[in-house]
Formats: sequence, structure tokens, C-alpha cells
Amino acid sequence: MSRLTIIVALFGLLLPQTSHAAPPKELYGKSVSVTWTETREQRPVGEEAWRQVSGSQTLNIYVSEAGRAFNNLSYSTRAGSAERKGEIAGSGKRSINFNGRSLLILMPHGSGGATRITADFDAGFSSCGAQVTRAKESEGTVIRNYSGIIKRVNEIRSIKVGGVSCGIRSGNVFAN
Repeated sequence: MSRLTIIVALFGLLLPQTSHAAPPKELYGKSVSVTWTETREQRPVGEEAWRQVSGSQTLNIYVSEAGRAFNNLSYSTRAGSAERKGEIAGSGKRSINFNGRSLLILMPHGSGGATRITADFDAGFSSCGAQVTRAKESEGTVIRNYSGIIKRVNEIRSIKVGGVSCGIRSGNVFAN
């Protein structure tokens, strides 16, 4: 069994459960942002030609003074930008779990795909490093995912993640 198959199997076991382990008190009143770039081979459903599309995504998390984690995913390409509905951790499709100085986020990626984001915080919770992994159910799977940019469902046959960064700042990233 390949490593990718094992990762995807693990995603499948974890994704249906929306879970939330409490954030550490050191993150109360702070925002965490994980940003990455992607290059995808995709096409709108019904079209024959595959295109290479590059863009960036950002997952923002704000931990309130009461310890509730709010999150939102935004993405952009040359064609425009959009965002996925914000959620309170534990109430949506994204599984957000804190464990000491680590953060694990699992979320579905359309039909046939999943995303795993890990972040590790320094001892003072003033900086972080992150990794983003995209996976699909099996080698030949084509992910189907609604695009808020083109307002259609895309078929995605490959995704390459790069340029991952993580940052922490005081305050609410969602405040105007």
C-alpha cells in the first residue's frame, strides 16, 4: 500500500468527525494565518482541455478571549478571489485540533480530495511553521470541487503545493 493511499485513508477516517480540541491559552486573543500557493491541473466540468492554474490560499483562525476558534478559508487566482464560509471550530466541515504547541486541521476538498494542515508554534507562541498536504482518494481520482471564482464545478487531476508560510498576530484577523 502506498504512502499516499495510507494518508488518504487516514483523512477519510478523520474527516467525517468535526472535532475541536481546546486551543492553548497562549493563543487567546490572537490570530493564526497559514498561506500557501498551489499549481493545479484542472478544467470546468464539461470542458475537454485541462489548464494549469496557479493561485494562493489562506486559512485564518482567530482564537477569542473565551477560547473559541473561528476560521475562514480564502483563495485567489488571476481570475479573481473568493472565500469559503467561516466556521466556529467544531461546527463545520473543518476539523481543528490543538495539542500543546501543535495544530492539526483536516478538511474535505470537494469530492474525492482532502487537505491536511499542520502548524507548530514556538515556546512563546509568537511564531509558527506549517505544512500543507493535499491528497486524493486514489491515484486516478479526479477531484470535483465548486469554484467560488468561476461559479462552476472544476475537475482537478493534480495539485502541487508550495510556498507555505505561517504567522501569528495579536487581535482578531476578521475585525475591520
